[in-house]
Amino acid sequence: MKKICLAAVSISAAMSSHAQSAVTLYGTADDGITYTNNQGGHSNVQASNGALGSSKWGFQIKEDLGGGYSALARLENGFDINSGKLNNGGRLFGRQAYVGIGSQFGTVTLGRQYDLVLDSLIGLSASSRFGGILASHAADVDNVWGNYSLSNSIKYVSPIYGGLKVSALFSFGGVPGDFSNGKKESASISYAGDALSAGAVFSRINNPATSIYDATAAPVAGGAFANPISNPTFSGYTSAQTLQVAGAGINYRVGQALIGFTYTNTRFENVVRTSSTPFSGTATFNNFEVLATYNLTPAFMLGTSYDYTKAETAKYLQLNAGTWYSLSKRTLLYATTSWERATGIDSTGNAAVAALAFLTPSSSANQVAVRAGIRHNF
Repeated sequence: MKKICLAAVSISAAMSSHAQSAVTLYGTADDGITYTNNQGGHSNVQASNGALGSSKWGFQIKEDLGGGYSALARLENGFDINSGKLNNGGRLFGRQAYVGIGSQFGTVTLGRQYDLVLDSLIGLSASSRFGGILASHAADVDNVWGNYSLSNSIKYVSPIYGGLKVSALFSFGGVPGDFSNGKKESASISYAGDALSAGAVFSRINNPATSIYDATAAPVAGGAFANPISNPTFSGYTSAQTLQVAGAGINYRVGQALIGFTYTNTRFENVVRTSSTPFSGTATFNNFEVLATYNLTPAFMLGTSYDYTKAETAKYLQLNAGTWYSLSKRTLLYATTSWERATGIDSTGNAAVAALAFLTPSSSANQVAVRAGIRHNF
């Protein structure tokens, strides 16, 4: 009888412990078809992984430690649904991989994490609202879409007080004898209310070529450099010693309509001239986005936006339009289109060509792309 009672107590304790912990498997499967009028001089039709948001899966873990404290962890993978290959430089959990502690004072997490630029601005942008990858700012040079995550980072996110939240991030460079090499720092503040949402962020990253763009070796002035970026919108600036992004955005909802504005300033500082980066000095991008969406029904939404990007010696104009139709709470159909026009001289010293984010650049100043797809969240 004692053995039976002890077993019952043991099982009860185990169930109680389990009830205070949670492991959630989640993910997104997103795929579609893209038509582009000009990629390297030819039109193209191709399968489009993650057009509205990258295909991914992950584990979210939370354990109640008592006294208002909890242990947190997240492992998030990104993959190409058409080939099954890993995204994010071939990393198993290249999007996010962190562990930390949460409490009434906020959360502190350590590992590979999203940049605060993405955290604070993507929800205010056309990319998140309706347009996906195609609607990201010129070549996603400001990382609002989230082209890269930050390794070796410590992130603090405050509790929400009256709709306000502040965040800070610091990332160790990890280079012996050179503490500043690869160092990353950022801070943000955001507000979310019933009708009004807003955010502002500042981010500074040292040695971006190797610390975020995955170059195999650091650029050396006058030397050979295997450039990890192919988009000519900013590939000529990747040998910069520092990348700095500052931005702010606001959305306001009126009934079924939403309007918004986002501004970002991206600076490639102390660019060194190499075999593949002909520019030297500091190059700046100023991006302005205006967006509007309207829900015809709770399930049917329309959206449009306009981007203007003033680069160091070029300009990029972009018009985006899209629509969502929700089949259920987890599944939706979407269609989106973007047109970009480029003028001036691009970062490589050539006549600027249209180069919508994550597509092969056009051979001319114009590029049009149309995508249609399906997205399922689980």
